[in-house]
Amino acid sequence: MVRSAGVDGDGQPLNSYPLVHPIAGARPRTPWAVHLADATGRYRLLCVDLDAKGSSEAAAADATQFGELVSELGIEHLVCASGPTGGRHVWIGLRDALDAEAVRALAYLLKAWLPSLDVAPLTNPTSGCARPPGAPHRLGGNSQVIAGSVAVLTEPTVTTGQIHALMSRVADHVHAVEPATQPTRSRPVAVVDGMPFLPGTKRALSASCRGLLEATPTGDLSTVLWRVLCGAAAARWRFRDVLALADAPGLEHARTLRAGATRMPRPTRGPASPTAMLRRQWTRAVQAVAQLGPGQAIEGTDKSFDTRAEVVTELVRTVQRRADATAGRWGRSRACLAQRRVLDALCLFHLQGVRPDEVEADIRRLAMTCGLDRETARRSLLALTTDGWITRTQSAAGRRGARWSIDPGGAVHSCISELLSQADPRPAGTGSALRSALLNQLADRLNDNGHDAFATNGGLGPDAGTLYGRLREPMDAAECSYLLGWSIDKTTIMLDRLNSVGLVEWRERCWRRVDTAQIDQVAIALGTNGVGQRRADLYAVERTLWAWWCTEVEQLRTVRSRRGSQRVRQARSWPPHPRRHNGRADFAAARRTLRRRPETLVGLVSLRGTPEAAPISRPTFGALSPRTLNRTGPGLPGRVTPGSSERSRSKNFAPGCPPTALLLTSGR
Repeated sequence: MVRSAGVDGDGQPLNSYPLVHPIAGARPRTPWAVHLADATGRYRLLCVDLDAKGSSEAAAADATQFGELVSELGIEHLVCASGPTGGRHVWIGLRDALDAEAVRALAYLLKAWLPSLDVAPLTNPTSGCARPPGAPHRLGGNSQVIAGSVAVLTEPTVTTGQIHALMSRVADHVHAVEPATQPTRSRPVAVVDGMPFLPGTKRALSASCRGLLEATPTGDLSTVLWRVLCGAAAARWRFRDVLALADAPGLEHARTLRAGATRMPRPTRGPASPTAMLRRQWTRAVQAVAQLGPGQAIEGTDKSFDTRAEVVTELVRTVQRRADATAGRWGRSRACLAQRRVLDALCLFHLQGVRPDEVEADIRRLAMTCGLDRETARRSLLALTTDGWITRTQSAAGRRGARWSIDPGGAVHSCISELLSQADPRPAGTGSALRSALLNQLADRLNDNGHDAFATNGGLGPDAGTLYGRLREPMDAAECSYLLGWSIDKTTIMLDRLNSVGLVEWRERCWRRVDTAQIDQVAIALGTNGVGQRRADLYAVERTLWAWWCTEVEQLRTVRSRRGSQRVRQARSWPPHPRRHNGRADFAAARRTLRRRPETLVGLVSLRGTPEAAPISRPTFGALSPRTLNRTGPGLPGRVTPGSSERSRSKNFAPGCPPTALLLTSGR
């Protein structure tokens, strides 16, 4: 059976293939395509469909890049020009049928590496199809062979092992892609000779890392290499130290490539060479270690990480597909657009934490991630909960924010876990690469949505920001309208608004971005530059005020419990919280105190959800202590209720160094 294209009212072929024709019958009069999977849902053919919608040059470049990779791996392939638009089809015939989930994973990995790829044929085993060599194109002409032989399809030779090797190589490329928004680092990173490293005194490798380096590796060699590099980065090694041990057994993955059941030497030049591969993986390892919080495990040292990463990635992708399929739910008002941003932010937090069950997210963190105010974020959470998109698994308590789940009831998680457990095994590192690709995609989208240029007052508006965030691929007005759930008139107005300030342009029958650096100049021209920074400063003050008061309450409860004298001595560094004459907390006075001392504020919460915590110096917070402030002035930290109990309580607090509780963390 083959599938043939439908036609419109004028009899012109469409770019869809709903009709079915038997192979033994007459040739269809419209363009036709062949199924990639058999009746059981297992793929017999792979077609990397590189669309020329962006540009024919980009499709040709992606085809060349992919062709060079599969040639290095010894995978026979066929390259075709799909039609007059300049698109490319790269065909691979499979001797061993592949599971649909494995092909789906390969498709998303390739999409993160090759932007012009259309993943539809590789993610739909039921009706996924592509036009073979010689099949006509709806705009005229037919698919013509550029390189290779049709025997690749009629006499397939590619094995499952070769496809797994391909997935491993593509995963390496995905990890090498730098996101548009850099994650926040918990540790400083220095650079020498163009290579990053963690400053500090160099020390010997740990016993486990030394064992991996010196022993002959078994199993997945890429995991061994990753663990060795992360251990070396944590030990404050530099790249030249690692390069001196390039012949060590634990670095076998940097010297050879997997080719089926055997390994072959890497090429001496190009991105797959040993030096280029080591440089790329070392940079990634240093960045990964720099982003770790205190006590957090390195990604490669957790044997269950790859499985958990694949599960949570598929969960988030399922939620995103559901949200995209109901575009009208989000496009009917600005409030609904804000709700979609909050849903995307929660998906991002699930990916960051590699948690399919729940994540901690307070309204200020969500607001800064989405480019909204905290009240809008709060209302969006309530609306999403009411409609069943999310659920609150635990309420906020003290410094801890509420916990939320994008999978109410856990039904999607259970289904995905069962599906992946029955699928064919994928090479190690696949789940991690899939997570990185989707995490970068969501983070970049939210970063674009919340840019200062799209401020509500004086800016282009959140509607234009939402459209700009989704316009990472060339689209026409009808596609934008369908994606966002807007009318064609509203979509045209928003596109014209973006075009008027030079952010998008109409070229080659599509709307596309002009220059991502232009958006900063637009914010300056509109006078909205710094809106997000001022909001972040305000939320930093509010977080600090709340931390101050929570510590005050904890101190009072500790004193009354008469247990934990050691804990009381540790908490005496806090000055008393400002009080009113009736003994209640005076938050206005506390806010004025912090306003006068802006250096006490911690760093801002980054888009990735990790705060850059700047330590508060001892002299800075000591300046807020009762010894240096006027005790008799109204609303100052030394002010307490005249009652005897309060006077005695105030003697228990001595000024001193700042508490570690002021080093705010995400969700607090």
